[in-house]
Amino acid sequence: MINNKLSNQEIVTIAIYILGSGIGTFDIETIAKKADEIAPGRFRWKTDPNMISDSNTWDALSNARKKGYIRQEAMEKNTDSYLLTEEGINFSKKNLKKIKSFDQSKIRIPVSKMIFDNTKIRLQSSKAYQKVLENKVSEISSKEYNDFFRINNYMKNKQKIEKIQKLKNLFIYDEKLKKIIDQVAGSQFTGGNNDNQA
Repeated sequence: MINNKLSNQEIVTIAIYILGSGIGTFDIETIAKKADEIAPGRFRWKTDPNMISDSNTWDALSNARKKGYIRQEAMEKNTDSYLLTEEGINFSKKNLKKIKSFDQSKIRIPVSKMIFDNTKIRLQSSKAYQKVLENKVSEISSKEYNDFFRINNYMKNKQKIEKIQKLKNLFIYDEKLKKIIDQVAGSQFTGGNNDNQA
């Protein structure tokens, strides 16, 4: 069974292949999300297991580049993109079945049951949650949106996005609630808009 476990550098290689069939270039955040889907828990922060770590992903990409699986290309300022080499494509095709047939996750880091349960109760009693159940997603107000994600007008967009992502990550294995969270998140981009605006 151990031979069916892929290394982190192999996981990110296959992640790039799945994203673009070998012809697409992708930034680190996109690769990190896909790698986390393939191998849940491996690319998370140790101090905050609800967050995907760009640093862990970067280390894996760096090792994959050294092995000849990927090319690193500078794009915009402070942004790199990654493209598979022929060797990386061949490796991905050869090992894709291992992703589909064998669990590549790390032992899941337990989340405090009290935090999980209390947050779930709070979300289920929110107005935004009820509107999703009633197929009234378009009627979710910015206040209801902000209350659901516990964000406010004084937070920067980056902070709002992080809060929303943490909530999504907390319930990543609760398919029903995760779907509702995604629907609320999709109802507005950042929240905090004035409901009375035209």
